[in-house]
Amino acid sequence: MSAEVRTNDRVFTTTTRDLSEGGAGLTSDQPLDEGQEIVLGLFLVIDDVESDTPPLWVKGRVAWCAESDDNHYNAGVRFEVITEDQRTWLRQVLKTIAPSPL
Repeated sequence: MSAEVRTNDRVFTTTTRDLSEGGAGLTSDQPLDEGQEIVLGLFLVIDDVESDTPPLWVKGRVAWCAESDDNHYNAGVRFEVITEDQRTWLRQVLKTIAPSPL
């Protein structure tokens, strides 16, 4: 999934490495500060094309951030405020992107 991160002083795009109802793993070219509050927009992308599914905007907190060997940053974000409608959106998207059983 594609994502947009909004902090107090910047906005940038990133991708998700993993996603659950409790949070997301992100990879980007910009670091995030541990403990920082962010607003995260999640966009469903299928076959490199953004889906018509409206994005999910959720408040989160950076649990950790580390630089990778390829000069990118991996971060774990915990969702702080999430409504039941947002959880429903996440469940539907997770079903859409989950690999099919063999």
